[in-house]
Amino acid sequence: MPTDASLVSVEEHVRDYLKANDSLGYNRFTDFDWENLPASVDGSGLTDVHIGAVETAMLVEDHIPQYGSEYMRLFRIDPDLSDEDTWVNRQMLHFVSRWVMEEDRHAHILELWLRHSGRRDSAALTKLMVYEGRKQWQSPHDIPSQLFTYTALQEKATQLYYTCLRHAIDEPILREALGRLSQDEARHCGFFSKLVIDSITHGNQRTVLLLREAMEQFAMPLADMIENYKRRAIQMMRAAGGYDYREAFDYYARLLKRVSENRTQARGTNVADLLQFAQQLAPAR
Repeated sequence: MPTDASLVSVEEHVRDYLKANDSLGYNRFTDFDWENLPASVDGSGLTDVHIGAVETAMLVEDHIPQYGSEYMRLFRIDPDLSDEDTWVNRQMLHFVSRWVMEEDRHAHILELWLRHSGRRDSAALTKLMVYEGRKQWQSPHDIPSQLFTYTALQEKATQLYYTCLRHAIDEPILREALGRLSQDEARHCGFFSKLVIDSITHGNQRTVLLLREAMEQFAMPLADMIENYKRRAIQMMRAAGGYDYREAFDYYARLLKRVSENRTQARGTNVADLLQFAQQLAPAR
């Protein structure tokens, strides 16, 4: 058995994800009407707040080289690993390679939208991307079950944000882009959610404590790195009325409830405690 309960069925989950999604895709250059974007933006009700929100989302997405590097580090192929762990890591890297490609396309689409919008100076945007992109990001967790909890929450929060922003604007090219990105994020969240479910189903009391710790420490990527992030985060919320990243905890709580209802072991009580904790982190309804 792999050293982490979340990796029990990783080969199956990776195969299912790739089988369902290998043929899905879109062209970042030809599937969007970049040529007519300036006129579309001028005719829309987009404000500087909306443009700034897209810019911040792009900066977060554009850190994918470092997100990917951390996953490559954590699931590296190493001579000191056992045969079993080597195989598990190799299977995980099949997904990581696909995930990085899709997230990189997200960053590039948002960048292309900004560059073609007529609302950002291209040279200044390049300078900003280089400045922020050089900052070193480190994974908040090295234990797979905690890392998958973090990533599932982050992917769900990002999906929710793109959906809310899409509903808040009327510029059709950005709406189309956000729809595509939101669908991708939903698939990513689904994959990581399966690993989280495995963590709980095949884990023990220590696993539950680790997942609680990951939830308690959760923050969106680069929250402590991007310059003026607090101001940018407020701007993002204003641009996408109704968005609250804590709704990702509500989604996580529903995952836990599903596992809790399907368990008969005595340790299920620990899952119930974890469920209650997730519900406390979710926004009040």
